Amino acid sequence: MAEFKRQTFQLSTGKQIKLHGNSFFISKSLEIGEGFVPNIYALFEEQSDGKASTTVSNPHKLTADELQELADYNIRLWLDLKDSIRNNGLNNPRVFGRDPVRNEDGADEKPPRFKREKISHSKESEKRDV
Repeated sequence: MAEFKRQTFQLSTGKQIKLHGNSFFISKSLEIGEGFVPNIYALFEEQSDGKASTTVSNPHKLTADELQELADYNIRLWLDLKDSIRNNGLNNPRVFGRDPVRNEDGADEKPPRFKREKISHSKESEKRDV
C-alpha cells in the first residue's frame, strides 16, 4: 500500500518519489504534480520550427499500475476529508486532527482530542469589533 513519509511518497513496488514539500496534486486535466508544478506525470506542449508537438512527461517512469495506485491514494484522502467534514462539521478544527489515510487493515484511527480554549468576550472587545 502506498505511504507518504518525510517528503517521500513510497509505492508498494518500492519506488519512491521524493518531494520538495509535503503535497502533490491532481488537476482538472488529470495532470499530477507537486504543489502547482506538474512534474510527476504531465502533458507538455512544445513549439519547434513552427510545429506544435505534445509529449507525455513521466520522469519517475511510473507504470500504469503505479499511477493507478497514486490515484487510489488521492481518492482515499478526498474520501477521508469528506467523512471528517461529515462527522465534525465544516468549521471544526478536528476535521484536520487525524491521519486521513486508513490503516492497512482498513480501520480508521481515532482523532486526537483537542482542548477547547475559553474565549472571553468583553464589552470592550465587542465595541472594537463593531
